[in-house]
Amino acid sequence: MALMTYLIKDRHGTYYFRRVIPPALRPFMPPPWAGKANFKLSLGTKSPARAKAEFSEVLPRCTAAFESAERALKGEPPNMRPAPGVGSMPSDAEIEADVIEALLKEDEAEREDGDARRQMQTAEERRQWPNLVPVEFGGKGVAEDYDYVRGPQLVEEAEEYRRANARRAPTIIDAELRIYLKGLRVPVDPASPGYRKAGLAMLRGKVRGYDLLLSRQAGGIVEAPARPNAGVGPKLSEALKAWTAGGTTRGARKPGHGAVTEAGRAVRRFLEWHDDLCLGSIDKAKARDFRDALSRVRTRLPHDVSKLPLRELLKRNLEHLPPAHANTINKSMNLLSAVVAHAMREGELDKLPNYANPFKGMKLITDEREAERREFFDAADLRAIFSTKVYSEGARPKGGGGEAAFWLPLIALLSGARQNEIAQLRVDDLRHDAETGVWFFTIGTEGGRSIKTASSRRMVPVHPHLVAVGLLRYRQSLIDRASGNAGSADLWPDLVSDAEGRRAGPWSKWFNRYLRVAAKVTDANKVFHSFRHTMKRMARDAGLHEEVHDALTGHAGGGEGRRYGRGKGEGFGLTALAEAMSRIEAPDAVRGLKWEAK
Repeated sequence: MALMTYLIKDRHGTYYFRRVIPPALRPFMPPPWAGKANFKLSLGTKSPARAKAEFSEVLPRCTAAFESAERALKGEPPNMRPAPGVGSMPSDAEIEADVIEALLKEDEAEREDGDARRQMQTAEERRQWPNLVPVEFGGKGVAEDYDYVRGPQLVEEAEEYRRANARRAPTIIDAELRIYLKGLRVPVDPASPGYRKAGLAMLRGKVRGYDLLLSRQAGGIVEAPARPNAGVGPKLSEALKAWTAGGTTRGARKPGHGAVTEAGRAVRRFLEWHDDLCLGSIDKAKARDFRDALSRVRTRLPHDVSKLPLRELLKRNLEHLPPAHANTINKSMNLLSAVVAHAMREGELDKLPNYANPFKGMKLITDEREAERREFFDAADLRAIFSTKVYSEGARPKGGGGEAAFWLPLIALLSGARQNEIAQLRVDDLRHDAETGVWFFTIGTEGGRSIKTASSRRMVPVHPHLVAVGLLRYRQSLIDRASGNAGSADLWPDLVSDAEGRRAGPWSKWFNRYLRVAAKVTDANKVFHSFRHTMKRMARDAGLHEEVHDALTGHAGGGEGRRYGRGKGEGFGLTALAEAMSRIEAPDAVRGLKWEAK
């Protein structure tokens, strides 16, 4: 029945899993389905047999996500991972440590809070039976009569586990083992050698754990033993510093400013959640627990709230804010994985020959088609955007960064450059090549700028219509007003950077509001990045080869367009690129625009 209900085909014959999410559950669904009307995933096949096999993998993920949302709706704490996949079997030492830790924690809680009589009865109810042993309600600690009974019970349970261990018979803990492995997303296969091996490790943990409980019952001071690998390797904060510094050899790669900032934020959050642990103490369970905590953090947080420690932040009721996107969580996990991988390459964890990077592969499942749903701006959208007051009345909103409000959308449309690339431009990054006579934007890392990938480094000829609108006149106006070296000055002096130095941060928020409210372009799949899609579409309409418009927009394609400008005779020269750019026709919506100095 479920197969008929949830398995669908699109018009191309590709199978999808789709299940309607009840409206009440939508705000509580884990990423990337939070707020969505359907739990939908492509099965990536047109074969019915293959689709049924993939269906059996997706259905448990869907069921787990629905159960998580139902618990969140009821205010219950989550006890599962969003969109679970398949985990790896923990080591014997990790299993033993988990068992011992759980036993001691449960025992400590029971000794502190006392027996269940305090929770199951009230003082008034107990007074109805005056012959019962008195119980101190509202107090702490174990009652003497309960402790007297509990001692022999611990002895009996410990002996039972010892006998099972002597016989190497882990069936005594089979039910507990199944629950444990399911919690770690490890497939439960009783016929596999690994399953029996894990059972014996759990049994050893029970024996050692009960030895500690008996010592505590006798009045001994008992703490949980150090977990496997505890204290081995640098602390995570130290590993971050080493990764940030990069290699010292000439040509060695160092992470960019943006990556360093994002990694620093991820490490800070991890320290707030788990403390500054040595890398050897961080296992898959801790990495997974941290990932799941991040997935519960809302976006668009007020500034004062965003600075709260992670545990305190998650206590706030912020359900009115949008949920985190899976890609954001995955970026944090990838950066943490890179930090640990650097420490491993440098030999910091050689004492642990079987050490596995705990953050590697620790990602949420995403809808791979979501990025493809970014739409280009059609003619009506462009008319709406370029007829707003910024273009029709000369308005320059403060949030729009003055002249940046006018030029950034226009340059994005007629160059395909990314928002951050345009926002970081300096006066000297709009250059004139004396040999060819071509004006061009240089996009790179000079002057502290950052770019997305190596393929993003490029020269982009200025579209003739940008010159006609007045871009060069605007550039000259900055030079005329400047005192000193105008070339190193920002091309958009009124653009405000965010707290982390990102030039496009606050402006991006302004544009999103402006697009929806002033231009009334309300399609959620149409954003600033849609200018880039529109440019690619115009380039195809102009008959440009893909490697040419990849070269113009900095796409990481496989053609020779990736190599232009890296040496004489390599790739595309400025003249060829300028000729290609001139073949792209400016849309009707921008043909009448003129920039006027204020």
